[in-house]
Amino acid sequence: MSDHTIANGIPEVSDAPSMRLSDRLASLAPPAVAAGLAGRSPAPERSPAVKAALAATYGKTAKIAKRAERHALRPRRHRTLVAAFVESFVSACSFVPYALVALGLRALMGFVFFTAGQAKILGPQFPLNVYDYSLSVTLPAQLRPEAFSLFMSSYASMPLSPVVAAYVVTYAQFVLPILLVLGLATRFAALGLLLVTALLQLYVMPNELWTAHIYWGAILIVLMTRGPGELSIDHIVRYVTRR
Repeated sequence: MSDHTIANGIPEVSDAPSMRLSDRLASLAPPAVAAGLAGRSPAPERSPAVKAALAATYGKTAKIAKRAERHALRPRRHRTLVAAFVESFVSACSFVPYALVALGLRALMGFVFFTAGQAKILGPQFPLNVYDYSLSVTLPAQLRPEAFSLFMSSYASMPLSPVVAAYVVTYAQFVLPILLVLGLATRFAALGLLLVTALLQLYVMPNELWTAHIYWGAILIVLMTRGPGELSIDHIVRYVTRR
């Protein structure tokens, strides 16, 4: 038998739960208290005015509950659509493998530093054409006289002698970009180029922090922390040595 009955559309609460609770309390109470509880008078019959007030209250409560439920569903559906869109976008971005991203970053940094080093050296030249782009590669047989003049004037504040700094920076800008593009000792090559970037920022071109050096440093740090990716010699060597 249910605890609630409805008569003529008016909800009426049954006294069965209270009776059961009283009987349970009476069984646990001392005899004197139990005798007092046993002699309680039955609940009085509700008047028509009380029943009408309860029915009105019940109707208002039901309407408020339905209205609150409708309002609660709207933002939930909105959040569900937004979450589905974000999840789909993240899944679409994950289709681009890191190997391709790392290859692009390595090629970009290699080009920046390699072309800067090529302007400081003299030696045999080999033309290289890549998709209608002509690039003449010069082997570092010797340094240009202009390179020594540059390190004795603009680069003179570096914590090395101008001659040593000219050889170290120039050959680093030739060897490290090649290693970076090939993906050979990538983390060490990125670290070396990051040190060159720091020297340029601190002692040569401090005004280019937000125009170039901050972006170079960010890309090199990504390559140091994440590695060269699968399209690299490092990955091939690691795969062969683990078999």
